[in-house]
Amino acid sequence: MSSEEEGQDMELSDTSKSSENVRKVAVAAILAALSLAATPIASVLPRIPGWDIALIDPVSFFWIIAFLIGGLWIGLASAAVGTLGLFFFDPSVVGPIFKFEATLVMILIPWVIVKYFSGDKGGSYLQSFKKYGVAMVLASLTRLPLMVATNLIVVPLLYPDVFTAEQIISLAIWINSFQCIADTIIPWLVVHASPVFERFGMW
Repeated sequence: MSSEEEGQDMELSDTSKSSENVRKVAVAAILAALSLAATPIASVLPRIPGWDIALIDPVSFFWIIAFLIGGLWIGLASAAVGTLGLFFFDPSVVGPIFKFEATLVMILIPWVIVKYFSGDKGGSYLQSFKKYGVAMVLASLTRLPLMVATNLIVVPLLYPDVFTAEQIISLAIWINSFQCIADTIIPWLVVHASPVFERFGMW
């Protein structure tokens, strides 16, 4: 191959990488915007009286969908933008932070598993619901004690003498368990039980 041909190949490679980066930024922006558009849902969600914690919060579906389509950084970008949006609609002071913390685990652990166990498959590794399910079970088992501990620390500070420690533990486990199931199944159905990843997958 001549030096001129090598130069052309390098130029094409650089152009391809640049196009891919632009595409990633565009997809991240779109998914972040969808996440932001969904945040008003927080204002009408059913909540536990005296605590303001939502029984079910579908905003995180968009964050995990973004991760399944685009990988770690696109998932985190969507979650960060969505969390900022939640502050305008969530009636609690710390609800958006709790939501980000809980969902972060559901993104990071599957990403680590893909990174170290998928070879070069990337996001397509999670197309297998069995492999995806194992990753999300591990994420859920991490999320539950983390959120119980967070609630035990923060809730008595915000709502003193309203809930006992036993009530906080019970409610945190029950709500997070339900949300773990929803956060696992619905995003996978949207991305991998449909042609979405095949057409738009980026990692």
